[in-house]
Amino acid sequence: MSPNYFSDLVRKTINDTVSNYIRQYIIQQIKNELATGANVAEVAYKLGFEYPQHLSRMFKKQTGMTPSEYVGSIRHE
Repeated sequence: MSPNYFSDLVRKTINDTVSNYIRQYIIQQIKNELATGANVAEVAYKLGFEYPQHLSRMFKKQTGMTPSEYVGSIRHE
């Protein structure tokens, strides 16, 4: 299966791009890990980020909040 064909199948199936789907999956994994009490550095290295700052930047861009703000929001629910 070619990358373009796969991309077309995903787009038709979930009405989104492969890259957006992967980003959302990673964000959910980050949220799950943070909810267990893991710190940002642990989560970053576990999920294959080279530096924790890269995880934080991606997380804020996708969610509008920092990982620390997210942890604070789930602890105050």
